Amino acid sequence: MNTGVAIPVALVVALLLIGWRVHVSGAGFQTWFLYQVARVYTTVMFRLQTSGRRTVPEDDAVLIISNHTSPVDPMLIWADLRRCYPGPRIRRPGFMMAREYYEMGGIPGWIFRVMESIPLDRNGRDMGPARAALQRLKDGRIVSVFPEGRINDESPDEKLLPGDTGAAWLALKAQVPVIPILIQNAPRGTTMGNSFLVRTRSTLTYGDPIDLSAWHGQRPTQKMLVEITDLIMQQLASLGNMKAAPSGEANVESQEPSQGS
Repeated sequence: MNTGVAIPVALVVALLLIGWRVHVSGAGFQTWFLYQVARVYTTVMFRLQTSGRRTVPEDDAVLIISNHTSPVDPMLIWADLRRCYPGPRIRRPGFMMAREYYEMGGIPGWIFRVMESIPLDRNGRDMGPARAALQRLKDGRIVSVFPEGRINDESPDEKLLPGDTGAAWLALKAQVPVIPILIQNAPRGTTMGNSFLVRTRSTLTYGDPIDLSAWHGQRPTQKMLVEITDLIMQQLASLGNMKAAPSGEANVESQEPSQGS
């Protein structure tokens, strides 16, 4: 076969292969493309490593709880989720994020919308995002929450910030597996953008699902939500021998999960 014929044939084969991979991923081309970028980028720039037993299912609902130390945290989690199960499916983790980021223009805003992130207001008075997250879990999807509510720039390597009780409310209502993932050594820049340009050796540590069955079937109260929040944060902190600040009299007026990136 001469070069003039070989090149078009190779292109056709490559396009067919990409089309097949997009089809079996079940996520559409945009999501598939973003995942390929995230996987390569986190491997090259952040040398992403993992430890612990991955227990995120391929098909069932799950609530992922993580600490928050960098704007890159969502990319790190998503890039590794695909490795949690043997099939070809690519799942969107449904990150909850501050509305001002979700509504950004240009490429960042496009990424957040393709990823089907859940926008929420920082004042925590709108229950709409919490109900949207709950419905996604009931539909068998993934929701990922950063209970600290904002990036921890105070003691990211030693102590977690107090957790928001919204994650506990969501866990009780959905009654799905709650899986903690501790992020360590994520890239930290002076701005959101340049954090993606800092080379690191980041690590994700997976924990076993947190057993909340003792509270199932009970009506959520402020005291109960605080207890569950402290348990969740302690389990998350234990993955890295860190401390967890008690939530105390947390604001549960909205009882809404938040990311606060």
